[in-house]
Parts: sequence; C-alpha cells; structure tokens
Amino acid sequence: MHGNIQLRLLVFLIWIPALLKAQQPIINSQDMEDLLYRSESANIPEPMLNVFDEPGNLTIDLNNASPEELDASGLFTSYQLHNLIKYREEYGEIYSIHELAVLPGFNQSKVLEIEPYVKLNRVKISNGEKPLRHMILINTGRSFPNSEGYLEDSVSGGKTAYAGPPLKTTIRFRSHLWKNLSMALTYEKDAGELFLYQKRPQFLSGYLSYAGERFLKQLVVGNFQMNQGVGLVNGAGFIHQAGKLRVNHQSLSRIRPYASKTETMFEQGIACQLDLNRIELLIWASFRQLSLSPSAFTENPEADNWLDYQRTSGLYRTMGELEGRELAFRIHTGIQALYRHRQLAVGIMSGTEWIYPTKKAMKYLITSPGPALHQKASLHGNWQKSQIQIFGEISVGGSRSMACLLGTEYYFSDFVQGSLLMHHYGTEYRGSHPSSYASGSTIENEQGVAFHLHVETGKFVTAELTGELFRYLSPRYLTTVPSSGNRLDFSMQNPGKKLLQWRFRVVNKTWQTTPATETTKLRPLQNSRVTRIDGRLIYNYQDLFKWQTRLVISYYSQQKEEVPGYAAVQQVTLCSSRNLKATIQFVLFQVGDWENRIYLYEPGFYYSFSFPAYYGSGQKTTLLLTLKPIRRITFSAKISGITNRGIRKWEAAIQLRLNL
Repeated sequence: MHGNIQLRLLVFLIWIPALLKAQQPIINSQDMEDLLYRSESANIPEPMLNVFDEPGNLTIDLNNASPEELDASGLFTSYQLHNLIKYREEYGEIYSIHELAVLPGFNQSKVLEIEPYVKLNRVKISNGEKPLRHMILINTGRSFPNSEGYLEDSVSGGKTAYAGPPLKTTIRFRSHLWKNLSMALTYEKDAGELFLYQKRPQFLSGYLSYAGERFLKQLVVGNFQMNQGVGLVNGAGFIHQAGKLRVNHQSLSRIRPYASKTETMFEQGIACQLDLNRIELLIWASFRQLSLSPSAFTENPEADNWLDYQRTSGLYRTMGELEGRELAFRIHTGIQALYRHRQLAVGIMSGTEWIYPTKKAMKYLITSPGPALHQKASLHGNWQKSQIQIFGEISVGGSRSMACLLGTEYYFSDFVQGSLLMHHYGTEYRGSHPSSYASGSTIENEQGVAFHLHVETGKFVTAELTGELFRYLSPRYLTTVPSSGNRLDFSMQNPGKKLLQWRFRVVNKTWQTTPATETTKLRPLQNSRVTRIDGRLIYNYQDLFKWQTRLVISYYSQQKEEVPGYAAVQQVTLCSSRNLKATIQFVLFQVGDWENRIYLYEPGFYYSFSFPAYYGSGQKTTLLLTLKPIRRITFSAKISGITNRGIRKWEAAIQLRLNL
C-alpha cells in the first residue's frame, strides 16, 4: 500500500503546475552532473562551476569581450568563435544579435539560444579605465544532527574525534584594482576542522594577476591553473564529454588565476605569458606542500608512488588526518612555446616536477627514499580551414608513459556538425586526462574512440548523439583479462528561450568487471549496464516565475530490486521584485543500488554549487531565500531537510555578499 501511494504521488508530481527560477542554463547543470557520473568523484573543478551566476550577470558583451572571454563563456564552438572574431575584425561593432545569423556556423535557432546570455554595448576605447569592482562573500552553515565524530568518546579520554566545531565557513574577496590588475582570496574551513591549524588558516587560496596588452601578456603570482595544448598535462584537462571538447588558438595556451575552494589541481607560485609576435611563451615555477595518507605512505614508501597517496578530500578533522598534512612538497617548473600562423597553431611544452619528503615525513620512515622526479614533454597543434578543424596532442614522460589525443571537427552545414576523437594512454602514464570515458575510479591504460553529432531540424528541435567505445590493455579492477566498455548518449530539446522549454535524454553505459568473491579461482567477467532516462519541462513567464518538473529513471542490469531507481523533481521560484526571490525544490527518490545513483543540481548561494547524489529512499526539500535590501548588499539563507530510509537530517546556511 505504501508503494502505491508513492507511485501515485510520483505521477502527480510530474504533472502538477509549479514555478521555478533557474539559476543557470539547463545544459550547464547537466554537464556538471555528467562529470560526477563519469569521474565517480564529488569534486568538480571550480573553474567549470564559475560559469554559473545570477541571471543578471550571465550576459557577455560580444563587442568588447576578448577572444578568451568569449571562449570561456561556453556559448560558442571553435568554428563559431573563429567566424565571430573574424566578422568583428572586418566589420567592427555588432549592432544587432541577428547579424550573427548570416555567419557560417550560426543560424536563427542558435541566435535565439544565446540571446538571453549576450549583450551589445558600444565599443569601448582601449585606454578607458574600468570602474573599481570589489566583492566580499561570507558563507557559514552546519548540519543537524551532529555526526558521531562530534560525540565525546570515553575510550579517548572524553575527547571528540573531530578537532573543530561543526560550522562550515567560507570567506571570499575578489577585486579589480584597476584596468590591468586584479586579486582574489578565499578562506575555507570544512565542518569538523579547526579554524586555524598551527596558527594559520586551514585552507587559503589567492592570487594577484596582471593582464597586459603587449610583451607581457599575463603575470600571475599565487595560485593558478594552466591550459596547455589539448589538455593531457599539468591539470589542463577535465573534458568529460566528446561533444564539449572545444579547441581553438586561444585555449591552447592560458593561465587561469585560481582562488576557489577546491584543494587540489592547482599550482602555487608564479607564471607569466609573453607575446613575441607569432610566438607565445608560457613560463611557470611553483612550490606546494602535499598532504598524504600516513598509513598508505608508511606501508609502501616508494618515492615514485607518493602522488598516489595524496589526500584529495580536503578534510582534516581527526588526529590521523592532521598527521597526514604536509608530508611532502612539490616543485614544478616548465616552459611552453606556441607558434601561430594564420589558421595554424603549434606548441611544444617541457616540464619537470620534484617531490621531496619533509622532515615530518622522515619520522615515519626508516630510510630516506630521496626525491621523486617526473619529466614530461608534449607536442600539440590545431589547424582550421573553412569548415574543417584538426587538432591533437602527444605527451611523453618515459618509454611506457605516453598519451595521445587526436580529433577532428567538421561542419557539414549550419544545421549539422560532427566530431571524432581518438585517445590512448600508456601503461604507466600519469597526469591529467582530457576525458573520463572510463567506468571506474581511474582511467589508466585506456584507449578508445568517440564521436559526436549535432543536428538542428529547424527552430523547434535540436538533437545530439554521442557514442564512446573504450578498451583497457591491462587488467581492470580484479580482472586478469582486458576489459572494455561503451557509452551512448542521445538528447533532444527545443532551442532558445521560449515560454515552454523541454528536454529528453537517454544515456546507456556498458562496462565489464569481475565481482569480488572469496574463491581464489579465476572469476568470470561480468557485463554490467546502466540505462538512464531524463526528461524535464520548464515553463517561463518573464522573470516573475518559472516552473520546472523533472523525472530521472535509472535501471541497473545487476540491481537487486525489481523497481528501477528514480528521482522526481519539482522546483518553484517566486520573484516578486528584483530585491526578493524565493526558490524551493522538492525531490522524491528511490534508488536501491549505488550504480543507479542520481545526481541533481540543487539551488544554492552565489558561487556555491551543490550536486548531491540521491541514493536510498526518501525525499529532500530545499528552500533558498535571497534578499537585496539595498543595491550593493545581498543576503541569502538556505535550509534543506532530507529523509532517507527513515533517518532525517537538516542543513542550514547563510550568505552575505557585498559589491563595492
């Protein structure tokens, strides 16, 4: 009887009228959910998340934005970006968004799709001063009830396992000091951590950035990330879907200042970019202390494996976690030269990193392992002519440490576009990967092919089809034979900002594993398959209210329950004025297997994003209130409650934002 009531409520929720205020384009939130499914990690690189913003700040100025800013917006493919910049250079200022419809790669449906996110200001004088812009963000929140880590334990002398209070606190400061100089600083303390560790912040991220227009193109001191080539080395990758891989001249060489909450995947030092006419030089040197897992580190103290023991959770609450802090330090230097000539860009990179044990680490070891040395070089290029683009990169770090990525993109017409990717990773290749085709926790020893096809049948429907086939040359998980997998992704939606928007998507992923058993015999290879169906409907009525209803159904071939996993979503936002906005989201879910888990975007604060994994059975309600009492001050409050398998938990947080 209880199951029938839930099923009826589920059907009712799909069709009930409601209101929604979406905080970002649908496709962007879907991309983030994809990344979580594919990387099996809740850690999303924050530069990807920074595309999210308030509706009023989503727009980008087509007349004054730099090629790098246009590329970072994610609104244009490399072919569209090339034609847009060429048109702007030949004809100057764009007076109407509908001018783009005559450019190759654009059409009326594309213009309507990007129209809500672009603006056309008059061309500014290059020497004009930009106004001062400063932002201060303060977030604090906690969960109820407290976990067992906060309870006093008599065995440990009445002390708690967690050293710090349950508050999660973040403080951010960003400032454009004047035309070419900017800075940012981020402090974060997770729940259970101390506010200060050894009289200093638990985690501090910041930078000072100078953007020039001549010889010194960019200079960053502090934390930064680098984009080199297609993305095989030095943290430049994290392309998680074949259809989202965009390569152009601007993206082959870039320094991205970094001041966010992600505690890994960044450099800490100095980097600069020099412009020598047709040649660009990217030079960097960095130093960073590493936190390791003490138990794993002492069991196998081989220097070459130290990065395998690096802690990436960002939580330092217990005494064991605190002991693992700063057990090693990393020095990283390198140089990249990029040559540009017309439609061709070719680059070469060489980098070296040393990892040394600290004095603290030597206390755990009997003998000194010495430093670990890793060297890497890469060659990358991009060529574009008319409607075809060819790009690729090869990275070498040793005889068995090689990776390559080759791709081509072709524009059959303004309505049909396609791409093809091929990749291969060597047996001992280490470093960033430009894709996450794999179904497991790592993607070493992988080779495969992927294709993407984008079709516009008119102004009412666009369709995308992505297929991926991957294979592992070395044993996968517990297998003693090579394993493989494939993924097929098909979606349809109506383009543009319409009164009624819809999207339908089907994703099917198949992979091979060997189930763990107590026997020592050779275990048979097991094929597993997950099919996920995702449909949503959005009703827009100006900026006063919006409604979204969404249903995700996931079926796992090895699932224990007869009923497939599902999650039904209703989101309601009322925006009575520009100074007051209220958003509520209700999720009803039932997921019995971890492979059926469902990631869903959850409304959150400015620069704070949440994609919780729904696993178990229950419901979750989230309420977000945003108030702007005066022009430059924004106050937000969020409260969410979840009931999962009879256990109820609450989370509450507030945010104060100052724009000065």
